[in-house]
Amino acid sequence: MRITVKTAGLLGRYLPVGSRANLAELDIAEGATPIDVMRTLGMPEDRTYLVVLNGENLPKAQRPNTQLSEDDELAIMPPLKGG
Repeated sequence: MRITVKTAGLLGRYLPVGSRANLAELDIAEGATPIDVMRTLGMPEDRTYLVVLNGENLPKAQRPNTQLSEDDELAIMPPLKGG
């Protein structure tokens, strides 16, 4: 199944080679979760990320149990900083 993954800032380095503008289309297994995608991409698990699935914030507690579907859009962003 295929999903779109978006990142921001330095997280783009975890996307597959050839990805452009911090955007990639990935083939993932049926039943995969956002945590599975993050592990596949090699993103460190001890960091804080803002995860948005199809435009809706996905709380940390739901990331290991939310199954992704064909054509989902998963955004994984570094924490927002302001001043």
